[in-house]
Amino acid sequence: MADAQHDLGPTRSLETEALGAPGQRTFRIRIVTESGSASLWLEKEQVQALAAAVERVLAQRRHDDDPPRKPLAPPLGVFPLNPTFDFHVARLALGYEEKARRLAIYATDAEAPDPEQPTLRASFSRDQGRLFAVQTGATVAAGRPMCPLCDTPLEGDPHFCPPSNGHSEDALAWIPEP
Repeated sequence: MADAQHDLGPTRSLETEALGAPGQRTFRIRIVTESGSASLWLEKEQVQALAAAVERVLAQRRHDDDPPRKPLAPPLGVFPLNPTFDFHVARLALGYEEKARRLAIYATDAEAPDPEQPTLRASFSRDQGRLFAVQTGATVAAGRPMCPLCDTPLEGDPHFCPPSNGHSEDALAWIPEP
């Protein structure tokens, strides 16, 4: 991976935020470090994919001498009104620093002149990664409920569910009343 234009260093806070009403929410990742802050605007699916990737990397990179897990604590730091970086993400990558046992996020601004070079990089601890994944799951789940069969958002209107194909009363029982 190419070096990022800006390296924010180790994070003090890494969290997902959703703004707006369910069905019309906008998602962003908020990063706070000693050297700056970033507001990375993404689609819900991108945020979910990043959280899933963090969980996979943490599961694959376990070490016998890892210290016991600390209890999950809320993110530290207050997010500034005017972050150092504030952009829509075109590309997002996750790295793992084996020696430091830290994860790193690489984000490329959608308006960057060189789409191959990440705009910024920030690293975070394994504990911060676990907290990020849990917090992202809770943020995403706070939206519209999903149909357990077709994974389509339930709007409250009658729901057409192709997997039920009109033949399964049991399948339809899973769908909550609007």
